[in-house]
Amino acid sequence: MIADKEKITPGQLTVIVIQAQIGVSVLFLPSIVETVAKNDSWISVILAGLAVCLMIVIMWGLSRRFPAMILFDYLPLLLGKFVGKIVHIIYVLMFIFECSLMLVQFADVIRDWIFLRTPAWVILALMLLTSLYMIRENIRLIARFLVLTFVLIFALIFIATYAYRDADIMYILPINQAGFSNIVNGMLKSMNSLYGFEILLFCYPYVQGKSKQILKATLYANLFSTLMYTFLVFTCLIVFSPEELRVIPQPVLYMVKGLSFTIFERADLYFLTIWTVVVISTVMVFLYMSAKAVSTLFGKKNHAGTAPFVALIIFCISLVPHDQDMVNTLQRIVSILTGVSLVVIPVVLLSISLLLKIKRKEQAEA
Repeated sequence: MIADKEKITPGQLTVIVIQAQIGVSVLFLPSIVETVAKNDSWISVILAGLAVCLMIVIMWGLSRRFPAMILFDYLPLLLGKFVGKIVHIIYVLMFIFECSLMLVQFADVIRDWIFLRTPAWVILALMLLTSLYMIRENIRLIARFLVLTFVLIFALIFIATYAYRDADIMYILPINQAGFSNIVNGMLKSMNSLYGFEILLFCYPYVQGKSKQILKATLYANLFSTLMYTFLVFTCLIVFSPEELRVIPQPVLYMVKGLSFTIFERADLYFLTIWTVVVISTVMVFLYMSAKAVSTLFGKKNHAGTAPFVALIIFCISLVPHDQDMVNTLQRIVSILTGVSLVVIPVVLLSISLLLKIKRKEQAEA
């Protein structure tokens, strides 16, 4: 049974999913998608959002059959203890490597733009210690903090909107110039930025309300994240020429850096300050999922005890990449793990549950 003091509202679930999806990729996505989808990158992001909606429905369909359990509680029921343990380990690796990649990209941006001589381990340690302080608590307290920082996302949107004074809509014409295959390829790359919705597999038993309310809350969150990423990609496409986007690693920052306000200069530093808090919120969600996955793997009911050890593992992995090739290798590992964990496994689990009629009807009531 889950106590009422640990439960969250559908609105809080919406914020948690948004904070999990919007993070480091805010700076990198426009450049990454443009390399394949060209001026049709904004279409690729929209298609990625639609594809994620389908994945959310599958996870919701799986979770609603076990309303009082998180993913790792019903894995043995569907796959058996041995195979269930293997799948559990795959999820542990996915969350740990996702969080590590996020921290590597964050540290690179901070060192390049602000602290040029600060060692990476200092930046990583500060980020993890800050996140660790919060994620040792239950999901309700974490949700309350994420609600407080959620408003900062609108500040990022406001600053980026000012760039429209230098926009040229002709840069995105003609539409569909890249071709359908490249748009689909861009969609696959965009989906990496929308991961984080898998928190539904952990939060479902803790959400107050009916099953359809939980689904709507998650879909609304994904809609918000998709629209924001589409807005940023579209903005970069009409501010920078195609030639410029191919050589700019973080186009959003360069776009903001060029802005000049009457009251203050270097808008990019204000943007980075707000972005850092947003990224901390994202790291919290992934660190929570990592700690939760590891604690249940070893039969621990509370994730607070395992969280410091998980943070240490993530810290060590984050220190390994020293050049772009190693970062690309880490990205490929994450892509493989997420593809298996967020697409293949949920479909297989839901199919087994439906075919064998395995489910648990009890609700997560206190």
